[in-house]
Amino acid sequence: IRRRPQAQGRISLRSRHIPKTHSATGSVERQGHGFQRTILISALQLLAQSGAASAEGVICLAIEEPELFQHPIQAQAFAKILRSLAEDAAKRIQVTYATHSPYFLEARHFDQVRRLTRSADETPVVSVHYATIADVKAKLHGIVDGEVVDRRLDHNIADQLAIALFANRVFLVEGPTESSVFYGLGDRLSPGSLEAAGVSIVFVGGKTSIPLAHAILDSIGVPAYALFDADAGCVARATASGKIQQKIDSERNQNVKENRKLLQYFGLDQEDFPAARTAENVAILDDHIEGFLSEKWEAWVAACQDLESSTGISLAKNQLAYRTATLRAEGEVPEMLIQILAKAKGE
Repeated sequence: IRRRPQAQGRISLRSRHIPKTHSATGSVERQGHGFQRTILISALQLLAQSGAASAEGVICLAIEEPELFQHPIQAQAFAKILRSLAEDAAKRIQVTYATHSPYFLEARHFDQVRRLTRSADETPVVSVHYATIADVKAKLHGIVDGEVVDRRLDHNIADQLAIALFANRVFLVEGPTESSVFYGLGDRLSPGSLEAAGVSIVFVGGKTSIPLAHAILDSIGVPAYALFDADAGCVARATASGKIQQKIDSERNQNVKENRKLLQYFGLDQEDFPAARTAENVAILDDHIEGFLSEKWEAWVAACQDLESSTGISLAKNQLAYRTATLRAEGEVPEMLIQILAKAKGE
């Protein structure tokens, strides 16, 4: 893109692959919004490569919805360009933007996010929420070490919470299995009912990550409910799989440690393997979701078997299959699952 100095507000376009006679000139404001955003991104790329504010001043870039008219990949590139500008102290550039896109949020930088909410009152009130890393570490004192918090922010937590920061409510679960089952339960009521209610189900990769994810969301003003497995059957499963006693003991002790820390975080009485319950801020399964469904919802097991036989796929940890089986299963949904879903929705 080349700008002609004598034609203010106009651009001259010329491709290096076509003859000079095919160049075109047009007004920027008469181009499509996507093209205008492309020009903006190109200008910022040049700024990132060479530009800087003067020693006496600071350049402040304020952008309204930078994701508009952008291909997802281009939006991700745009987000990286903006961050590179802001993080280069030598350039003396500040960046602020209002966005509805997770591409422009990085959960490990949640302390830079300002979340705005509006009340449903007759006279709506807008509130601004934000949290610092110190706030989160204070909530996790005695449960998760500060250095572990820093390490996990750059690991699985950072990948999962970007969308959750936009939600009205968040339901935290261990893995994709639980996520698929509860999204399926929501769709049984009405397709997309959870999404329509502003509820996001986030799996964090294991119960050890639940306190950190919950602390971040709670600190930044996002109501969150959690579900974890107590894994009471871990010893029996490890024994059945032929593991040595040292490994069996190690797995048991690790589950006991994690269970106690979770109970401590949610203000519940600590015990090695807590019984299944639906508490105010957290629900607990005494072992795991598959075991609960096999015992409490035989029609779900039958739906899984029918799905496997009709499609030839293995159901084990298959997210789509779990969601489909949950949708197709006949009979009544177990009461505990209904209670958990209601708590997750804030009912």
